[in-house]
Amino acid sequence: MPARSATADLRRLAALTQREREVLALTTDGLSQKQVAAALGISIKTVGAHMQNLLGKLGVHSRVEAVALALRAGGLVRA
Repeated sequence: MPARSATADLRRLAALTQREREVLALTTDGLSQKQVAAALGISIKTVGAHMQNLLGKLGVHSRVEAVALALRAGGLVRA
């Protein structure tokens, strides 16, 4: 994957919906999809859909890459 600037990463993160940011933040905290679902009161299938959407918006291919991008950009602003 080519190097990305923190500014570009922040722009990508800003494109996420509030729920996608919540899913990514909990994933960054190390929670599994099952734990994220329980924390947010949604189904695992819905967590998976949010994850797929945010992966596409961030231009990454895995949860690990999404977490790395979030951490590299200085983390996520939590509501």
